[in-house]
Amino acid sequence: MLHTLRQISRGVRGLAFARPGSNETIALQLERHAGRQPDVPFLLFEERRYSYAEANAAVNRYAEAYRSLGVGHGDVVALVLENRPEYLFHIYGLHKLGAVASLINNQLTGDVLVHALRICEPSHAVIGSEVWSSFEEVRGELPAIAGHVHVDQDEARPCEADAPDFGALASAMSSDNPAETAQHKLGDLAAYIYTSGTTGMPKAAIIKHLRLFRAGAVWASLGLRYRKGDVLYNCLPLYHSNAIMLATGSVITAGATMALARRFSRSRFWSDVRRYDASSFIYIGELCRYLMNSEPSDQDRDHKIRIVTGNGLRPDIWPKFQQRFGIKRVSEFYGATEGNCITINFRNVVGSVGPALPGMVLARWDEETQDFVRRDDGRLVKAPPGEPGILLGKIEGASKAFDGYRDAAATEGKVIRNAFGQGDAYFNTGDLLRMDRQRNLYFTDRVGDTFRWKGENVSTTEVQEQISKWPPAAEVNVYGVQVEGTDGRAGMASMVIGNGGFDPSAFRQHVEAALPSYARPLFVRLTKAIQTTGTFKMKKNDLQADGFDPNKTSDPIYVLHPEEGEYTELTEQLYQDVINGKLRL
Repeated sequence: MLHTLRQISRGVRGLAFARPGSNETIALQLERHAGRQPDVPFLLFEERRYSYAEANAAVNRYAEAYRSLGVGHGDVVALVLENRPEYLFHIYGLHKLGAVASLINNQLTGDVLVHALRICEPSHAVIGSEVWSSFEEVRGELPAIAGHVHVDQDEARPCEADAPDFGALASAMSSDNPAETAQHKLGDLAAYIYTSGTTGMPKAAIIKHLRLFRAGAVWASLGLRYRKGDVLYNCLPLYHSNAIMLATGSVITAGATMALARRFSRSRFWSDVRRYDASSFIYIGELCRYLMNSEPSDQDRDHKIRIVTGNGLRPDIWPKFQQRFGIKRVSEFYGATEGNCITINFRNVVGSVGPALPGMVLARWDEETQDFVRRDDGRLVKAPPGEPGILLGKIEGASKAFDGYRDAAATEGKVIRNAFGQGDAYFNTGDLLRMDRQRNLYFTDRVGDTFRWKGENVSTTEVQEQISKWPPAAEVNVYGVQVEGTDGRAGMASMVIGNGGFDPSAFRQHVEAALPSYARPLFVRLTKAIQTTGTFKMKKNDLQADGFDPNKTSDPIYVLHPEEGEYTELTEQLYQDVINGKLRL
């Protein structure tokens, strides 16, 4: 108990004294730990081990390599790599120079990848050899960075690339600490992290060093409550805010150790946890469900995990998950990459994402009109305890600022002004939550044109646009549908097919080339017409109510069969297999 109180006190003090003018960046903290505890392990990855001193030296070499390319304070560098130590060396090497890391989803392909590489106007780009083929396909559409592209060779998956090798360049550089690291301020721009938002292509969320500092401080103290010798296991992608802001940031803040996996593997998860003697891990909801769906084993409790943190662990499996795997504490949280509404369940209340903190308000929402409930004077109405409402975050001061996106118009589109009083401003999360009488918050659902699947936010507009490029698709309406036993909503596309009919194999090939795996529709409904409102907006509610039940429509429905890898017509038997959990999507 005394240790817990000290941790909480340390976290609160860290937040209270965090100011935009401070120089306590995560990169500087890494450098200081390298001096104080040089031999303490910082990073464990497969057979490789890096102490704080070794990791800091590698970061310094990367910083000097960037300096030799002319990268300096405020310059943007796009990074497209899978999880491996070099990814972190790039990020913190850039931060030591005051440069900005643009963290691009390594699953993006085609037009979406081009958009992500253009939007932040990077001066340079570094592409991992493991994803080089996707970049090579669109390289000709990116003349602005031509001549400023490097490949970072993954020793496990090297490639032939017409670009200089960044790793080779860095290996010849000095490992001394750059002189300017301590000059950079928490108010400086640190990174762009991409989010689907509610419409259109991915948006670049502005991440300042202050946000990274606060995330590290909160999760090191309130979230994960590190002790000496603790190891955090992270198998989430480093381009994701959970992995880079919460996992890596908290590890460095606390001077702890991170065990990094290339990706999540249900079959290797617990063996990795035991291999690295991990005491905690970070998750998304589907990850926990995958673990629950594995066959029970007498080794389920053969590990040292005492606390886990993440978002999306649903109440229906929460107690069972803790009981089966013997996990004492779940630090579920709520937060959006770009938002100012962040809370964490430090009270260990089952099902809760944490308490409603000052500045967080639930506003009543009308599901039928898909709009806020308003008073006669136009002001919003607060939702009472027990009733779902849209979570809003008041924008004021440094601690509740909304930095938004690189696109100013997109930023303004997320702000509600004069919401409850003249002159106020609130960030609109677009998420429905409910609050109990103890002010604990519980996530309910997402609204608008975004649904969540496999831990990722999926923009229906973006998916519609990519599917519409398939020649037989005359009209397309995309939406999320609920699937029994899974978190979030699975993608479904209702389509009007032109001449030539529907070729399941050709459609599968198109979406595989155009969309990342989590955004590909799992269900396809072939219809004669797309229903619209009087203002020509596509109707989704009736389609979502029908879901993928073949008994509710005469339209043919196809499912992306997980075992056959093709879109297969959904028979009554297949439908029953899906809803009964025999066929896991």
